[in-house]
Amino acid sequence: MRLVDHETTRIVVRSLLIRFSCLFRVTELFQDNLQALMITGVDPVAAGWQLREISEKTRGKAPELLEHLIEVRSDLANADPAIVGTILTILHTALLEQGWEVVQNLAVDDIQRLELSIPPRTTNRFLLQQLYAIHQQDDALEQLVESLMTAPPDKWVEAAQVLSPLMQRSQWSVEALFPTSLALLQHVSLASPLLDLANYSFRQRKLQQHPASEHVEMLRTLLGEVVGRLGRFEDDPRTFGTEVPIVQARLAEAVALAVSLSDALALIGDLSSIGKLHQAMELRHRRVQSEAAGALARLGDDQGKDRLIELLNEPAARLRVIQYAEELGFGEEIDVKFRSPESTSEAELALWLSQPQQMGVPPTNVEVLHSMRCLWPSFNDPIDVSLVRFEYNFGERSYSNVGITGPVTFAMSSDLSDLSLGDAYAIYAGWHAEHEEIFTLTSENWNDLQREQLEQWKKHLERCGLHNIDAVLIGRFLDEMAGVFTAKRDDRPVIVITDGLESIEYVTGSGERAMGPQDIFNLYKGRKMLRTFNPDRDFSGDGFESTVDE
Repeated sequence: MRLVDHETTRIVVRSLLIRFSCLFRVTELFQDNLQALMITGVDPVAAGWQLREISEKTRGKAPELLEHLIEVRSDLANADPAIVGTILTILHTALLEQGWEVVQNLAVDDIQRLELSIPPRTTNRFLLQQLYAIHQQDDALEQLVESLMTAPPDKWVEAAQVLSPLMQRSQWSVEALFPTSLALLQHVSLASPLLDLANYSFRQRKLQQHPASEHVEMLRTLLGEVVGRLGRFEDDPRTFGTEVPIVQARLAEAVALAVSLSDALALIGDLSSIGKLHQAMELRHRRVQSEAAGALARLGDDQGKDRLIELLNEPAARLRVIQYAEELGFGEEIDVKFRSPESTSEAELALWLSQPQQMGVPPTNVEVLHSMRCLWPSFNDPIDVSLVRFEYNFGERSYSNVGITGPVTFAMSSDLSDLSLGDAYAIYAGWHAEHEEIFTLTSENWNDLQREQLEQWKKHLERCGLHNIDAVLIGRFLDEMAGVFTAKRDDRPVIVITDGLESIEYVTGSGERAMGPQDIFNLYKGRKMLRTFNPDRDFSGDGFESTVDE
């Protein structure tokens, strides 16, 4: 018996030593960095370096950072909220990189302890709240509701990010969230995302009755109020403020709420809402129009269906209209021309441009310039890619450019109007490519050997007739290097990239949309990749002679 006691004691002591050893290593890993950041009045530059080191150390060790933050939580309360917010971003990013399973293995109490210890004005608190949603166990969802009650996110986009994991995986218990969470509808930032989640849960048949059915009168009143706000905004945008970012944020929030309310009332089947939905359908905002029309069509109102079909002519609304038509059973009435690849590409870019974080409104005109099927960076098989020109007319001013759809929907801010079609494809291919051996170095990071190489490239460019040559960037593309320079040819300012064998030169303008060093590096690597991936296609030959501004 005594032998068993000694053996048991030995095992317990060894386990404790291992545990304390691990804790010591965790503490040692982050201690110096976090201790430097907890000082009152820490120098911003020094803080930046410390945060960068924490970010590097956290890769693959996110749970260890969480553990150490809990250990020093008494210091966090008095730390700079901006610094703490950045630490939360580092922790959140590292956890997601390690995967949802890592988050789901965390103790909910640990997340809660960290959340309760951070300064009240920490802006990224919502990132911790999202961890509860990713966890998805009942106790995590109950804590999520409690946390949102106490500290609702400031912005609706943050609230949407918090709840989004619940729409990505459906193994969670609806009863853990509804109807308790509907008390959060009082918070403006949470109303739209929470209704979207309720609508999603009902559509997925996770509930036999819409969770907000008992709140239908409140929803109807709220729809009337938000439609009234949007109507006043259309008459006078200054009702939402005088600063553009504030106006855009308030508009996006109001539109999101109008959309969510329209969908919820239709799914509930509230015929008393038809009048207010008609008011919403008469607003000029295309997204609100299409959602209100879809809600009316679901409620059996033929005017809603008719408006949906009319909205097919609006590229920014087209994809949603087709989705509604399929869902409501009149998809066969959609003209086939609206389902063509060209029509879909135009709709995808118009919808992307309409988002609040982009232009915020649909383009005046949009058209496909060119389409092709090819191998593209990050894809194993050929895909369809389209270049789409868009234009905005603002009275005496106009704005136009070329975007891309297919592998990604995106439009650069730099002016691509002088590029050939082949180079327009190439610059997007270069921008889209991601690899650990594709990167750029600015002057403060050049070593002596790289500076010598830049001098050789500079002499090469001088022999090519350029002068006033200044190096601005070194680009690494797998096993190749190239230098980016500003220069002059005669009296014209140019930007040029060269690796000594191949050079690309473009005349630069002085406006904000002029191509810059990163743009020409994207063009350089994009040309190389498209040529390599598609050896049978000449990107400067047949089919690519014209420029995008023709």
